Amino acid sequence: MIFNYLITALRAFKQQKQHFLLNVIGLSVGLAAAILVALFAKNELSYDAHQPHAERIYRVAQDYSKLGLGVIPIFNYNQGVRAAEQSQVEEVFALKMVEFTREAEVDVKYNNQGFKLNNLYASTANIENFIDIKTLAGDLKEAMNTPESLALSESEVLRIFGRINVVGETLNHAKGKYTIRAVFADLPENTHFGFKALVYADNDPKDLMMTAHYVYLRVGAGTDIKALEKQLTEQTYTGEFKGQMFVELHALLDLHLTAKSPFEMKSGGTKQVVSICIGLSVLLILIASFNFINMTVAQSAKRAKEVGVRKALGASKGQLVAQFLSESVLVSVLSMTIACVLVELILPSFNNLVDRDLALNYVSSFGGAIVIIAISVGVLAGLYPAFFISSFSAKRVLSGDLQRGSTAIWVRKSLLTFQASLSIGLIIGSVTLLQQLSHLQNLPLGYQTNQRLVISDVPVRDVFTQQPSAVFNQLSAINGVQHVGIIDTQLTRSINNTLKPTWPNGEKSSGLTPIIGSSYEVIKSLGLELLAGRDFSAQYASDWASRTNGVTYVGAIITETVAKQAGYTNMADIIGKTIKDTGRNVDMRVVGVVADVKVGNADNSNSNIMFLLGFSYFNPTSEVVLTVNPQNIFTIRQQAAEILAQHANVFEPNINLLSDSYAAILKGDERTSHVVLIFTCLAVFLTCLGTFGLASSAAARRQKEVAVRKVLGASRISIVNILAKEFLVLVGVSIAIAYPVTYWVIAEWLANFNDRVEQLWWVYMSAALLVAGITWLTVSSLAFKAASARPSLILRYE
Repeated sequence: MIFNYLITALRAFKQQKQHFLLNVIGLSVGLAAAILVALFAKNELSYDAHQPHAERIYRVAQDYSKLGLGVIPIFNYNQGVRAAEQSQVEEVFALKMVEFTREAEVDVKYNNQGFKLNNLYASTANIENFIDIKTLAGDLKEAMNTPESLALSESEVLRIFGRINVVGETLNHAKGKYTIRAVFADLPENTHFGFKALVYADNDPKDLMMTAHYVYLRVGAGTDIKALEKQLTEQTYTGEFKGQMFVELHALLDLHLTAKSPFEMKSGGTKQVVSICIGLSVLLILIASFNFINMTVAQSAKRAKEVGVRKALGASKGQLVAQFLSESVLVSVLSMTIACVLVELILPSFNNLVDRDLALNYVSSFGGAIVIIAISVGVLAGLYPAFFISSFSAKRVLSGDLQRGSTAIWVRKSLLTFQASLSIGLIIGSVTLLQQLSHLQNLPLGYQTNQRLVISDVPVRDVFTQQPSAVFNQLSAINGVQHVGIIDTQLTRSINNTLKPTWPNGEKSSGLTPIIGSSYEVIKSLGLELLAGRDFSAQYASDWASRTNGVTYVGAIITETVAKQAGYTNMADIIGKTIKDTGRNVDMRVVGVVADVKVGNADNSNSNIMFLLGFSYFNPTSEVVLTVNPQNIFTIRQQAAEILAQHANVFEPNINLLSDSYAAILKGDERTSHVVLIFTCLAVFLTCLGTFGLASSAAARRQKEVAVRKVLGASRISIVNILAKEFLVLVGVSIAIAYPVTYWVIAEWLANFNDRVEQLWWVYMSAALLVAGITWLTVSSLAFKAASARPSLILRYE
């Protein structure tokens, strides 16, 4: 019986080549796209799920929102140890940002060749209780328990030594040497941890102030996280910060998708992108299934006589249903096979687009899900056409009466309306995504990104000096370098330090104000817009930070926002006034006011900034900003690297154009827009297939009407418009459905940005006109063919 069904299905495919090819193309494209986005979503949701006790591990963060800042995932390790006093906390683990704090040396030498230890962190010895890490050589726990010890990842070991067995080898640095005591396998991609080198953590148990650790707590099952957060907040913050700062606990399994701080070890994903991908995956399968239903039902008239003859010969309805279901499942399985081939061909390009290393394992639960979904699509999409076709009356069919009730037409129109609504919504979403990305890329940052070459993480002692250092002079002498400036903050990352100002009128600020330590001529160096006063200049040497009788006196350049917070609308009025931080005994005399500067990324930026001359509070590293001739960038990079290696023992420095660094922080949104744009085009394509199927059915159903109209003198264009009218009405209904839903979804997404575009009416209008135009062209091509047929051929039996 099954063999007979198969033979009959193959004959039907041969006789209806166009219908068969359209179904296979639609299903295979829809399934391939769905597999790709589902594979990406599965990978995003798998981050850190393999870690020991992952569901019970939380990272400690500090909420500075009431002080005008954001949530920072950095905490004090000793405060974290105190958290273990709570009965709910079973164990505490920490990684220290030594590369950022420079408490351990990152620049080393081996055989007189310099290297930089990438992503170096200090770890507590219980790392293996929190991270699934494979040790390839040595003893990781011993390494993290022994001073001057180092553990390197496999890739770092191969980069430096060219071999794995290096336990016992030493690396020299400016303050001594490291002994390598362990080698561990590279961390998998699906983890938020981003270290490649680990060093022994030298911790002072009395230090309760330095916040430079990622602190992780493993809590007991059933712990009330909100109650624990409250307890830790009360334990940590007393005095003036009580009620102003709060402890937050972020679940390890959520970090990849929810953590947005610029201090993350690795850039993460977003919930919105995963939700979009899951939604697209489901919608593409639905659209492909709807196309299958539409086109199968549209072809039902051509198989009506076959059904009538088989019924007359004794075939039961169950046998006919089984026959047509077997055909739909066969089409679905064939489409699945083609879809998998397409996935393998497209996957390298898709990986490049989403910046992931995805692979499809067919012998897995995901592979099994593909087979189940493909068969389910075949069965579910084929059920209605199977019951519809098998319900034909043999008597009515064989007598030439093919008229059916309105149910089939209503179902097909409803499905097409839903598809058109999705297409309109996706087009609007894609255009808005691109507009938002363009808006972020062209935001007035307050500083110039062009022609600025930035050398990151240069030790303060080598460049941040009142008198030009040897490194400063050497960099200034490079051909093509027009100016050299120093700041202690990465402009595209976040503010490192803050002060709590008391304004010149004696009023205290309710929040913290970010500060940036700088060298002379910071306005010229960053291309700031001067509104009042002057730039820092060596002619005013007294502006450089100095300590006298316990008070730090320093010159300040403030942004317009700070001046307004101090109560000044005329920027010139605050020049010469003093802003104080009474807690740290800092007197800041304002010498200039500049237009607002946005420091940070698009989601989290500060514009109320104070630049302080020669004041670098707790910052061990600085950023050297070179204003350069673009034609000389390659040679400038080479010479700058040589100078830093010779005069500062800094190897493999991170040297980037400031414009590239800013573009990099928008990469995630750019990838999202590209993914949505590509799959929007696929959704529109599949909708066109559905429209084609329904239009072909309508053209066949109304052939006699078309012939009569031609006999009565109707033109081809008028007939085309009459046939297209019913589809344009469906598009109108689709617009009414798509507009409010799309507006709400996009508004929710845009709310995540501090700076965002408005939803524009012409985008909505253009999407509707585009879908309507595509629908009209698709229908018109078929209607024109029907209107071109000779009436005599259609009416000759009437």
